[in-house]
Amino acid sequence: MDFKDLLERSRGYDTFAEKEKEVEERQKSFVSRFWLPGEANAKIVFLDDNPPIIEEHQLKLNNDWRNWYTCLRIVGETCPICDELDDKPYTVGFYTIIDTTEWTDKKGETHKNQLKLFAAKFQTLQILKRLSGKRGSLAGCVFDVYRSSKDAANTGDVFDFEGKLDKEDILKLNPEASIFDYSEILAPKKAGDILRDLRKNSERSYTAFTDDNDVVF
Repeated sequence: MDFKDLLERSRGYDTFAEKEKEVEERQKSFVSRFWLPGEANAKIVFLDDNPPIIEEHQLKLNNDWRNWYTCLRIVGETCPICDELDDKPYTVGFYTIIDTTEWTDKKGETHKNQLKLFAAKFQTLQILKRLSGKRGSLAGCVFDVYRSSKDAANTGDVFDFEGKLDKEDILKLNPEASIFDYSEILAPKKAGDILRDLRKNSERSYTAFTDDNDVVF
């Protein structure tokens, strides 16, 4: 099929409706990660404890840092990010939390008590391990979390305990509160898919760099 035929086949709003559906499905499957700007705080509720701990990469692709990859080496496979980019993975553990922060999106809709993925790196895991031992479990614990500076962990480095909620109280905050399926959201991508992501980013970066109108100093 040549490009002219392809354009003819892709005409119309039915094609756009299909694209809209694809975007909606991606948004539904997207899991928001909790983070704080420097010198900010938020009240959060942990839904679980004893986090799954993996090795992970975070890459800046197409000027966006929200690209996380479970390192393939933990499943005994060759990792393109380790080999191609010489990028060393970091240790991270995951929890499910409720972020009680209230915020308004671009459409003017207000959101509060959202489920989020709390990704705790090594030093934060050490803090949470100690707090878990002190409280018996992090499940149900409410903390006012503070990020003391822009150089501190983006999930916060100060955890002030404010109490513990039972299941009924948690469901009052969010009736759909449940622990994420970590095996699904943290599942490693196939090596070929990772390489395609890296290749696409490389091609776009090259195009941007070679276009004089796009170069910003």
